[in-house]
Amino acid sequence: MAQLSYSFKGLRLNSKSKFAALIITLGVILFGCFFVSQGPIKSTNGSSNPNGRNDEWGFIGPGGGGAMFNPAINPANPNNVFVSCDMTGSFVTYDAGDRWRMFNLRGVVRFYAFDPTDPNIVYAGTSNMLFKSDDQGRSWNVIYPTPSSIVSIVSQGDHASERVVTRDSLVQTVVKMIIDPDNSKKLVLLVNSPKGETSDNKGGRNEPEYSKLLISKDGGNLWEDYIILSDRYDNVFLDPTSSPDDRTIFISSNEKLRSRKDGVWSDVDLPEKAGKITQYASGVDTESNRFFIYALSGRSYFNPGGDPKSSGIYKSVDAGETWKEVGANLLRFQMKGSDDAEFRSMAISYSNPEQIYVSYNNLYVSEDTVCLGVARSNDGGNSWDLVWKDYYAGGKSFISGNRISGWLDKRFGPGWGENPFHMAVDQNDPDICYTTDFGRTIKTTDGGKTWQQVYTKELRKGHWKSRGLQVTTGYMIAFDPFDSLHCFLADTDTGLMESHDGGQSWFSATHNNGVPNKWVNSTYWMVFDPDVKGRVWAAMSGNHDLPRPKMWRNKDMADYVGGMLRSDNGGKTWDPVSGDIGESAITHVVVDEQSNPNSRTLYACAFGKGVYKSIDGGNTWEQKNNGIEGDQPAAWRLTRKSKDELFLIVFRKSEDGSIGNNGDGALYQSIDGAETWRKMELPFNVNGPSSLLIDPGNEERLIMSAWGRPGETRLSEDQGGGIYLSENDGKTWIPVFTDDQHIHDITMDMSQGIFYACGFNSSAYRSENGNDWQRIRGFNFKWGKRVQPDPYDKEKVYIITFGGGVWHGPAIGDPSALEDIITSQASYTYRKN
Repeated sequence: MAQLSYSFKGLRLNSKSKFAALIITLGVILFGCFFVSQGPIKSTNGSSNPNGRNDEWGFIGPGGGGAMFNPAINPANPNNVFVSCDMTGSFVTYDAGDRWRMFNLRGVVRFYAFDPTDPNIVYAGTSNMLFKSDDQGRSWNVIYPTPSSIVSIVSQGDHASERVVTRDSLVQTVVKMIIDPDNSKKLVLLVNSPKGETSDNKGGRNEPEYSKLLISKDGGNLWEDYIILSDRYDNVFLDPTSSPDDRTIFISSNEKLRSRKDGVWSDVDLPEKAGKITQYASGVDTESNRFFIYALSGRSYFNPGGDPKSSGIYKSVDAGETWKEVGANLLRFQMKGSDDAEFRSMAISYSNPEQIYVSYNNLYVSEDTVCLGVARSNDGGNSWDLVWKDYYAGGKSFISGNRISGWLDKRFGPGWGENPFHMAVDQNDPDICYTTDFGRTIKTTDGGKTWQQVYTKELRKGHWKSRGLQVTTGYMIAFDPFDSLHCFLADTDTGLMESHDGGQSWFSATHNNGVPNKWVNSTYWMVFDPDVKGRVWAAMSGNHDLPRPKMWRNKDMADYVGGMLRSDNGGKTWDPVSGDIGESAITHVVVDEQSNPNSRTLYACAFGKGVYKSIDGGNTWEQKNNGIEGDQPAAWRLTRKSKDELFLIVFRKSEDGSIGNNGDGALYQSIDGAETWRKMELPFNVNGPSSLLIDPGNEERLIMSAWGRPGETRLSEDQGGGIYLSENDGKTWIPVFTDDQHIHDITMDMSQGIFYACGFNSSAYRSENGNDWQRIRGFNFKWGKRVQPDPYDKEKVYIITFGGGVWHGPAIGDPSALEDIITSQASYTYRKN
């Protein structure tokens, strides 16, 4: 396929473009994809980027801080390692973790696979598509679904999840792929589909699924159906000792293992006591030509309802004909009478299958000492060593003595990251193992004798800089108006982070300084007093990820915890000042800069409670909900127009996005300092307002962003989202940009009169007039949230993301950037259903 080149210089998007420009910027990403670079640390214009990017974008932050999965080691080059994040980012290192580069395939990568004969060929599977790289992950092509079969992609729902629409209108989930070790052109792919699903129906969340195996004999260019299976399976692997002309193939779920041997499919009997199998691993002993299968069982993070006395590790060396329990010797470390330790994950060296690593938790070695970490066996499970042993004793946590830790351990203790979700062992060197968990990537190169974190670097004592593994979620950056080197990151899960060197390094700003422990998790907003040095307010909560509806799916908003804090010494110490509000997830605070600095007027959004006002700098608060409709109003953002005029965004509470009911979001206006509120008309078909900006050049001119809601069918694009403009103070609205249905925030560089927007469709935008919008080249993280101008460099902006850290780069984008994925499918037509 021939690669196409497009010029984005001066590209502008508006409501009259009818997707013409968006075809290039968004739709093209879907098919025949190329991620083009000059090498791991060269930018596209030839200059060196020390952040490891392939363009002029960099990043700031401490590194780590979010769940990571699916590490994979290139068997031909152990320095080439891949890691996935559950927040859609993927990462690759070419120097064994010293630096990582993020790349984006517009979804969570579920697995990686390596060609056994060509060290440059790597495969990556997201839920929607299978990608292939010919250069160790620097560039990518879509190979399934076949590009010519794809007619569109739609972004749907609260997380703008993408669905690929093919000519046969089937919904398919890519699950796993394997490569024949003796014929690397032969690929076997496992996909799942809901039964009876087409583009003409919405389908149900709990529809039964069936699985299908497909085979390609030419490295993924052409695919043919191999077998359709009546049940759902989540893994496929093969026996490399079987005949190359008729491979024995295994498919598995947590309750079933089946094999195709000599052309016949049959069930493989599992160990009687095993119960649900949470993971399989396989490998081959080349000396004896024996094929090993391991199975992990018991109650764990991946099987929370399992029997607490059923943890097991089972081994078969005869393709599942017989099984031996090899986890009992590991359980001998635990105290008699205790529940079994959790076996969370395992990994083996494929060519050295007697070498086993197992991630364990809740291993009680005495009544007051519980351990977690990694165990290793060098003899197929006959004996075990606890090679990584963090533990709790006497109410305190202790880090394994052979583990070099990073800032997360030092701030929150080893229990924050927990024991590994996933592990990968080098196929040829069983002493090399990478692990991933809730916030860290950690490796050993000596078989577990020592472990080193590879997500952060300590620039100086207690001050940390990311290696490129950017996995944090943020809301905004707060800059100290009296100190250009002092700033804060308002983050989720890792709380408030602080820097005193202009963002070069970071440390936790919530430790032993007055912040209540139950509020530490998330900081939603911060604001410095512009006239009083050292005075700052922060909105913190123990409830994260607002305003995503998943956060009230199973939790009453009345049970949210959090509050407002004030510091008078620049954040060194904090005092809670929201006693009148009570426990609440406060998501926004606005300061009336015209009020008396000795008795500031403040306004705050309490999610699920409404609006509160203080006229004494936050010492006391009064609820101001007169005119706000409904119970538990999801007050999200306030915009102040003048001394007494404000606008309030109430976020949509219905998870299904249905319109015309009490779950609708709303826009309110107050002209009397929040004493009373008037509900305003939203644009037609809109019920999910997300932010509002007032044009300082014309205060009658309002620009509002909105979040889309479901379309007519399960394969339809969302509707009712985008960017809307009012020229008459909100009396009427016109849509100015609806090609992107999931806009999170609209912001502005007041010094230059430039508007910015960002959302969950792998794009950020800028506009000189609020009407015509231009995509910012080079930013392509799936879930973007907010663009903030760099106050000390007018040529730069920060982009805060939902799970991809904070990006820092050119305000106009990188004109030379070639996106992570661009099309080579000339016949593709982007359409909305």
